[in-house]
Amino acid sequence: MSTLNPVIRRLFIPLFILFIIINILCLLFTSWLIEKKVDTTVVIAANLLLFIIGVVNGAAGVKALKNPNPNVFVRGIMAGSFIKLMIIAAAVIIYLLVAKENRSVPAVIVGMGLYILYSIIEVKAAFTLNKKKDGGH
Repeated sequence: MSTLNPVIRRLFIPLFILFIIINILCLLFTSWLIEKKVDTTVVIAANLLLFIIGVVNGAAGVKALKNPNPNVFVRGIMAGSFIKLMIIAAAVIIYLLVAKENRSVPAVIVGMGLYILYSIIEVKAAFTLNKKKDGGH
């Protein structure tokens, strides 16, 4: 159980905090975002999707850390990032096809920014955990 605490602190808590902050900002600034033609429902949905993918990728990264081969960890992080990119790309394409003329391109751009934020948090946390596993070397 002691190995779970650093994982929660380093990976899952920052993801959860980002998720909560983005949702709160969307709720607090809904009218301003609507003025800027940003559909808050799309932003919140993108935030939820990225959070779920981040948690799944984090769990896979923790599992990869247990493997003695360091290449497994690197491949896992790269594969997780690629899979996340493909899922988000598919979600954007589906959204644009379904929404048609009601689509919110600014909301998609905000979603892309969230993708970058989630990726930074995931990779930073994963490499911090890897450094702790290796004893700081």
